[in-house]
Amino acid sequence: MLAEFGHFALLLIVVTGFGQAVLCSPLWLRSSLRSSLLGPATVLAGGSPGPFSDGPGNMSVRLPTQDLPRQTSPYLILPLGILVLAIIAEAGLLHAFIVSDFSLPIVADVSHSSTPLLFRIGAAFTPDGGAMVLWLLAVSLVNVVLAIQLFTPEKSSYAQDDDGSLYHNALSVLGLLIAVLGLATLIDADPFLRMAVAPLDGRGMNPQNQDVLRVLREPFLYLGLAGLAVIYALTISGLLDKKFDRRIAETMRFWTIMSWVSLGTAIAINAYRSYSQQAWGNWWYWDTAENSLLLPWLLTTALVHCRAVLEKTETLKGWTAFLGLSALAVGWFGVYLTRSDLFGPLTETLMKSGDSMTLLIGFCVVFAGSYYLFWQRSDNLGEPRPFEPISRESSMFLNSVILALIAAVVLIGTIYPLVLRWLGGENITVGGPFYVEVLVPMTVPLLLLMGFAPTLRWRQDEVWLIGRRMKLAAILSLIIFLFVSIRFIDLSPAPLIGIGLAGWILTASLSDLWARLWRQPDHGESKYRNLQLLGPRYLSMTLAHIGLAVMLAGGAASSIWEEQIVVSARAGQSIQAGPYNLQYEGVSLLAGENYATRQAKFILYRHALPVTELYPEIRYYPIRGVETREAGIWHGRDGDLHVSVGDRADDGGRVVSVRFLPMMTWVWAGMILMLTGGAISIVTRIFLRFQKNGVSAS
Repeated sequence: MLAEFGHFALLLIVVTGFGQAVLCSPLWLRSSLRSSLLGPATVLAGGSPGPFSDGPGNMSVRLPTQDLPRQTSPYLILPLGILVLAIIAEAGLLHAFIVSDFSLPIVADVSHSSTPLLFRIGAAFTPDGGAMVLWLLAVSLVNVVLAIQLFTPEKSSYAQDDDGSLYHNALSVLGLLIAVLGLATLIDADPFLRMAVAPLDGRGMNPQNQDVLRVLREPFLYLGLAGLAVIYALTISGLLDKKFDRRIAETMRFWTIMSWVSLGTAIAINAYRSYSQQAWGNWWYWDTAENSLLLPWLLTTALVHCRAVLEKTETLKGWTAFLGLSALAVGWFGVYLTRSDLFGPLTETLMKSGDSMTLLIGFCVVFAGSYYLFWQRSDNLGEPRPFEPISRESSMFLNSVILALIAAVVLIGTIYPLVLRWLGGENITVGGPFYVEVLVPMTVPLLLLMGFAPTLRWRQDEVWLIGRRMKLAAILSLIIFLFVSIRFIDLSPAPLIGIGLAGWILTASLSDLWARLWRQPDHGESKYRNLQLLGPRYLSMTLAHIGLAVMLAGGAASSIWEEQIVVSARAGQSIQAGPYNLQYEGVSLLAGENYATRQAKFILYRHALPVTELYPEIRYYPIRGVETREAGIWHGRDGDLHVSVGDRADDGGRVVSVRFLPMMTWVWAGMILMLTGGAISIVTRIFLRFQKNGVSAS
């Protein structure tokens, strides 16, 4: 019965989404019909005029400003209603998976009565229909937050003069997106359809998806895409209003950082998931699912920098608007690629009919109209005041252009095999070697500029001043690069360049922080007070740059010093890998919740002292008839140790694969530092908004 409630709620989401789009549209706001229908509802208790009337007896339209009561706005009712409906739909789907309601095809296809509860819940997020419902829930949530944000604007000069059209346009566009996504869910993969005859049990979940990290990744992914939907709505609103200026940038600030952190968290989870599966190819595999995560994150990273320039100097209007549209476009297209099975066998792809077709049609219609509007408004996006080539604006613009080019290369590498298959039927795979060879020459100038950008002045700077400020960082990074190059002169230059660039970013960030804290006059203030005056945005930026340097250094170092050993081991045999010694104890046959496993035991020693025990496994899932391999991983201060086991060798021993990856912990620490930097900016923004104590967030 709950499934029927969820289905009805999904239908109502489409209706209310279109209702929000119409109610908040510019045509509706300017019509006399809207005034006559909403007029009586906007009159306050006691007969006083409501927020949309100019006075008693006069019901002409007047849009709300920040001095109006929040509870009187009828535009908060529809977003709240959509959120409640989305919660009902998600709850109905989760209940069907929890109780194993196999009358729903979506449950019968990906679940089984023996599947653990946590993975049954996670299975509700992974099929096409389940993922779309989760996406709808995320967009409905940000829809409410945007409505609260827009109708309670902060006290600032530009908000006081605002007529409210930006706010209503944004909510109208977001309502339209909700309706389109709801239609795509109902038409392409309705999760609440029932079968006439329910099977006794389901087909079982894909064993590769029975992973806690996979369950955690999906909410962050779709929350990030929902944030990009808000950015898209604000961009369209600014283009419609012909006022793409500082107020747009300030409103976008929270959403760009939130989307960047959410997508970055999903990328970090996915990277560690690939890393923990030893057969997947280290910690990044360059497959369709990973690239569909990377594409919107790259454009969001570019948007973070361009939005800051727009807020500070009101320049880069056109480029910022283009990125605001394109970030959601590549995210939407990535969802389509991963949901449509286009990268399966060609014969199966040709036999599919209407697979995610509505999602593709919605993508084409929405973004064709968006880019047409962008082209029409291009004359209004000119630069009011040009900036000099040597300035912070120039460096951030070049960084964003390089990030966009990197995203274009990743997109081409992702869809090229698909295009080639459709043209000639040939199957190829574009993997790591292609991306490394193409992207490294593009990444080097990006990382060089990253070290300069925070120290440059706005509008115009001098070369000799830049050299003076960057002298220490240049000397230290050059020493690091020369030392590593001489020490490992026979190795590939790519990881050596990576370590040198990591040293450059790290020393540049720390030297700039040192100069701001200890070299500038503090007028009698303490150094802690100087740290406060830097502001959360500068600190979060510095922490993110340091995190990138740490991650880059860890990834390059692990590729240089990696050791891999494959042996045929017998019980009691020792294996040396780096500073560690592994003693193989044999294999035991055990039963899991829904699988049988051959679990190997290894005792890990360091300097003849026992450290821990590792238990790699070979799991067999009888429901799907699939075998998976789970690696045992030890995160030590010297590096990471991977251990996995295989089948019997010809000599009767067990095939054991051991990999020692020095400094791999730096990769995960760098990712955490980057995400922490973004989280600091978000938390500080929320705190200052609620405190309203007049302290600037900058």
